[in-house]
Amino acid sequence: MEHNKSKTKFAIPFLNVLAALLLLNACAERLSDHDRGLRELDNGNLQEAIVLFTSSIENNTDLVSSFNHRGLSYLYLGEFDLSVTDFSSALELEQDPIVYHNRALAYMELGHPECAFADLDMAGRLNQTDLELFLSTGYAMLDLGFLEQAESVFTKAIDAYPSSMEAYNGRGNARIELGDIPGAESDWDKAVELASPVR
Repeated sequence: MEHNKSKTKFAIPFLNVLAALLLLNACAERLSDHDRGLRELDNGNLQEAIVLFTSSIENNTDLVSSFNHRGLSYLYLGEFDLSVTDFSSALELEQDPIVYHNRALAYMELGHPECAFADLDMAGRLNQTDLELFLSTGYAMLDLGFLEQAESVFTKAIDAYPSSMEAYNGRGNARIELGDIPGAESDWDKAVELASPVR
């Protein structure tokens, strides 16, 4: 009898593990096409991601994000016209600074600097909190030669994140291009100070 009891003791934990595995598998299968598309995009499987984002859009779910991420997938594939179309569709639904920034990148690749600047300007106006977006927008403006606007974006980043070494460095780069040598040196000194470990 003891031997049978032992078998029963081992059988119950095994059944619990099996049930947990089945539950995990069921949850994985419940991922939306949008979420599965994000996973494929993260893994660099761009064509698969596009198929999944398209399915999400056709099912009218996660529309803004699906348009934006399908646009990013096209951007990474070099299909810049298609990416602009998707970013534009997302922006018709929601004025999102990240989507404006992404569309600006596509316009830059297409050789439309004025369109790129207009989108970067909107991204800069709408963004209030995202440091990475501030920095990326500022540097994109620098690349396009919109120096005063780049300085303004980096200043906005500094106002929001006064301990950001990258924001001071970016503004220093804009100021040196504008011929403001003392201002550039002051910003770079501050960037070095922020980058130095506290003793």
